Order: sequence, then C-alpha cells, then structure tokens
Amino acid sequence: MPPITIRDALRLALPPGASVVAGEAHLALHVSWVVTPRATPPAFANLRGGELALVSLSALAALDSRLTLQALIERLALVPIAGICVQGAIDAAAPDAAEAARLPLIQLPDTADLRDVEREVQRLIGDYEAQVERRAAQLGSLLTQRSLAGASLPAMIDLLAERTGRAVACYSASGELRGLRARGPARVALQTLQPGRAGAATHLGHTLWIQHLGANGERLGALVLCGDGLDEWDRHAAQQGAAVLALELAKEQAVLAAEERLRGDFVQTILAGPPADNEALLQRGRELGYDLRRAHYALICAPADHELPPARIMSAVHHALHAIGAAAPTMRRADGVLCFMPARERGRHAHALAEQLRERLCVELPGLVVAIGKEAVSVANWPRSLREAEQAMRIGRQLLDGRQVLDYSDLGVYRLLIVLRESPELWEFYRGTLASISEYDRDQRAELVKTLEAFFAHLGNLARTAGALHVHRNTLLYRLGRIREISGLDLGDPEDRLALWVALKAHRMLKSLDDGSVQAL
Repeated sequence: MPPITIRDALRLALPPGASVVAGEAHLALHVSWVVTPRATPPAFANLRGGELALVSLSALAALDSRLTLQALIERLALVPIAGICVQGAIDAAAPDAAEAARLPLIQLPDTADLRDVEREVQRLIGDYEAQVERRAAQLGSLLTQRSLAGASLPAMIDLLAERTGRAVACYSASGELRGLRARGPARVALQTLQPGRAGAATHLGHTLWIQHLGANGERLGALVLCGDGLDEWDRHAAQQGAAVLALELAKEQAVLAAEERLRGDFVQTILAGPPADNEALLQRGRELGYDLRRAHYALICAPADHELPPARIMSAVHHALHAIGAAAPTMRRADGVLCFMPARERGRHAHALAEQLRERLCVELPGLVVAIGKEAVSVANWPRSLREAEQAMRIGRQLLDGRQVLDYSDLGVYRLLIVLRESPELWEFYRGTLASISEYDRDQRAELVKTLEAFFAHLGNLARTAGALHVHRNTLLYRLGRIREISGLDLGDPEDRLALWVALKAHRMLKSLDDGSVQAL
C-alpha cells in the first residue's frame, strides 16, 4: 500500500469544499493516522508524529478558552504532525504560523461532520485501494445525479476537476473540444490536443490520461485528465466521469439526429416539387430558422478519395456553418451532405462563401470536396441548383482543381457538353474527330491525346508544348503529323483546330461520366 499524503487525504477522504489555507508546498507530507482533540486537557496526547489533526475551533474554545489556533499550531509543529484540518473561522495569525512551521492548514466546510471525516481518513489509511474505489463510486453517483438534474456538460467537467485537482477536458468523436477546466500551460496543451488511443500519453510536456467515451467499440469522444503524478484515483475518476459523459453525448446525439431528420425531411419536401401552400412552407422554414425568401444555392460536401461516415461530415458541416453564421437547410446523402446556402449578395460572393466553408471543413476533414450550383431565386429552383452542383461535383473532380470549390459556373464549355452528353450528334461529332486518335493510343500505347491536350494548354506554342511533354521538337512534330493523318484534321486550319479542341473537352467529360464509354466507341 502506498504511503498516504495530505494531498491524498484532500482528494480521497476530506469532504468537498475543503481548501488549503496555508502550507500548500508541503502537501506531500505522509499521514500516519488521524486524531481529534480529547474532551479534557491536554487536547492532544501521545502524538508520535505524522498525524492529521481534526479540530473544531468551537470545541477547542470550550476545552481551553486561552488556547488559540496559532498556539495550537506552534505546539503541534514540535511533534511534528502532518497537518491540521480546522472547522470554524480561522484568524489572520494562524496561516502565518502554519507557513512558518511548514505545516499544511486546511479549512473544512462548516457543514462537515468531523466524525465522518475521521472515519474517511481512517479508511484511506487502512485500505487505500478500497477507499479509491469507494470514492470513485461516490463520484459516479454524484455525476449521475447532476446529469439527471439537467447539469450541463461543462458543469460536470468542473466537478471532475474539483474532485481530482486536475486539468480536465472533454472532446467529441471528431476531436472538438466540448468542455475544459484548466489554466496556464495545461490549458494550452488540452486546447491543442487531438486525443488518440486510450491510456497514458504526453503532449507538449504534460502527462495525460485519455479515457474514451462509449462502450462496445462505440466512440463518442474522450475525457482527458492532465497533471503531474497521475495515479490510480485519477484513472478511476476518469472511468466514472467517462461513463456519465458518454450518456450526455449520446443524449445530445439523439437530439441532433432527430433534428437532422426533421431538417432533412424539410429539404426533401422542397426537392419533391412545388408546395401546395407556399406560405405554409415559408412559415415552416422560419420555425426552423431559415429565410426561404432569399436566394439559395446548392452545396454538396463529399470525401475526395476515401470513405467518411456521413454523420461525421454532417457534424463538421454544422460546426462550420455555425462558425460562419450561415443558417442553411441540410440533408444527408449517400455520398456526403447537401446544404442550401443562403446567398448574401449576387455574383461571385457565393463562391467566396463556399470557399470559406470548405477551408473550415478541411481543417477537420482534410480532402473534403465542395461543389456548388448556381443561385436559385426561389425554392422552386432548388432542384435545378442541386443538379448543377451534382454535375460540378461529378465533372469538376476530373476536370478542375479539387482543392478549390467546384463551381458549376466554372465548367465553361462543359456546361454545354453536359446538356448534349446523351445527344446522338455529340457522339457522332466525337467519332468524326477524336475517336480514331483515342483508339490509336489504346492500340499502339501512344500519347497522341496527351499531346493534343498539351498543345492546346500552351496555345499551340511548339517549344513550350515539347518542354511540357519532355520530348524533342522533332518528336512533337511527328506526333502532330500522325494526328493529322489519323483524324484527317489539320491543326493549322482554324475550323479543324476548334473541332479538335471541343472534341478533347467532350473526351474528358465523357470519360469522367463513364470511364469505359469513350473506349467503347
């Protein structure tokens, strides 16, 4: 059994509200036993050193009216004892005497029962492990009572910090800081922490204990204690706190899920078709916090190249929307999240706001792709804006820079080709221009299509095109000659050059829609 210190007694035996008045630098003193004043003088007899004295000042005055707390401290320091716990008003001279004697002086609450305090300290000295488990169970029961009474999550974090004497933080499953009680460097460490695996850890030079929230593999978040010398009591307290905080976060998630379904159903209702009662729809939107009289544009958030749970994307979107002050109707999709962003002003401001949202999202979920459609002046145009955002997402991933917002307005000529993508004329045009070159590349493992793309990207400049392809100028001229021979089109002719440029755009679009469609021609 480890030696019991004054610090242990403060955390594991003394009642809540006990505070150190003096001698805080000496809380590591070992406690051998606990004593109370006798009914007759002398107040304390047969002391051997290391005792923790429990003193009621009113009882002390009744025993000997001439005996002051200062005098008692000076006498007991000669033994020396480990510390003094006092119930009653402490005069100004007593703390100075305790500091001079290097003796911890602790103020007990007026409501404390000294007989109960004595028993608690005896239990701690007699069986440390059992007392730790007992105190942890009491803490869990108290946290549960506070939870049932409607205490907030930050309030329960405060309680944990008070009972453990540690810096405490709580995080959601996404790593968002939900509650924090800490000061100084420990606060910085917990603010910058991204909790990893459960157990002991270090961050910015601080010792941590990470306790995951949730059971049976469910990850609702993490509870973290921070401080020097984290021990068995801290781990038990973290387990009890995690059990109750997990219930709090689970309740929050249930409420959020219900709200999400409500808001998703609202978006689905709008997308289903024109409302029978437009005024009723506007009123329902106002009740949910949306102004449907404003123009909106569809915005889709989806992972770039790896799977992410839609719930995690939805959580990140909600936080980002809140951060930028946008009340946007949202709905989960199989590939991510859809929201209709209110337009603050017409023009490119929509793109700038979407980029601001994307930047915030990518802090939490790197690689997330954002696509937007054009503004819809009324809810009747929301389906059209959604189709445009879907096209921007599908085409833009292949053709535009996925590190930026994929804007339907940026698709340029692809917007025309998207409309014509199922038109027989577009397929006939493609067959008569680029299909034979693509087939040649496939059969001969050549790079004529790549050569054309570089040629147009560098505005027909042969030197820069050859440099981009890392080939000799003569090799480039040979390839351009082969393009003319195979397609029958001359890049020196403006009409033929335009036809090949449009055919290249069609090639890229058709390939992005169906990776096998171009080769199947």
